[in-house]
Amino acid sequence: MKTTAIERRAEALRLYTGLTWQSARRRVEAAAPGSLLIPQPDADQLLLEARVMAALAWRRITTLHPWGIEYVDPRSDRLLIRFEADLVERHDPDATQALDLAELLLPRADEYGDIKGVPGARTYIEGGQVVLRVLDTSASVTLLGLDPDEWLRAVDVQDHQMGTYGMTPCHRDLSDRWHPAERPYRRPGRRGTAMSAWLTSGLLRRVGLIRTLGVPLAVTGWLGHHERGGGERWVIDPEFAEGYGATGHRRLMALLAAPGWGLPVTPLDDHCNCHLPPGYSDQCTTIIAGRAERPGVLEVRAIQRRGDRLRRIQEHRPAIYAARQQIRGCSTSRG
Repeated sequence: MKTTAIERRAEALRLYTGLTWQSARRRVEAAAPGSLLIPQPDADQLLLEARVMAALAWRRITTLHPWGIEYVDPRSDRLLIRFEADLVERHDPDATQALDLAELLLPRADEYGDIKGVPGARTYIEGGQVVLRVLDTSASVTLLGLDPDEWLRAVDVQDHQMGTYGMTPCHRDLSDRWHPAERPYRRPGRRGTAMSAWLTSGLLRRVGLIRTLGVPLAVTGWLGHHERGGGERWVIDPEFAEGYGATGHRRLMALLAAPGWGLPVTPLDDHCNCHLPPGYSDQCTTIIAGRAERPGVLEVRAIQRRGDRLRRIQEHRPAIYAARQQIRGCSTSRG
């Protein structure tokens, strides 16, 4: 049980970000008393993080942690994301974190001029780490857990692969300035994305909260639609096992709205099916929206696998299921 103010703040930071206990405590001890430990950055950084979150929302590889993220370390001027190591058990031996992230994050233009990836993003090796930066801004995201040499190889492989699909690698053709296909994205012309960046970035900065639902099996997300009056509706569907039922998803919403730690959101709707027996609907849906002049809606469809459905998952990939159980065990200790 955490008894001092430092311990309570460190425990809250660990819960929200996934940082280890020691790292969270060091962050708290280095911070001024009462300061925000998950600050909201400037507009450029918000937009970069929102686009990174959108790129990561539907991973094409199997991961143990939600979106493959072990933890995030949010600062006022940057974000550090620690990605998990590649799984020993993989259906496709060529599917790696580096290859998947190189495909998802780096900007490439298709034949119609639409951009896949993060417009204006370029990666650099700085101090032995892979850093994603946006041209003409100070915005950056550090991609921890990636070997620099493996990353460079992955970028080359994906550039070649995407080229066979007729896609133009904007980051390679013009490494130090905006590619013509990227210029429409240079300043937030897509108002929905820019107006809702506080929500998408805020979710990424609090990714550790997904674990409060239970043992994560998979977490996917997508853009639902644009809301009337501006902003976007984002949908995420955490699928989990051995969860906490209604207590879990209501706690998640309470933590997302907690003063000083969460986001300026208010609940819109809550539909819980946790009281139903296995075999009926396993999904509970909660919807929250931004307050005041904060356009954006988040819809969380928490899906709990129980009974025969859970047993099939356990039997299909027992090693991965056991690894996820171990993560849950670690998250309830001091790390």
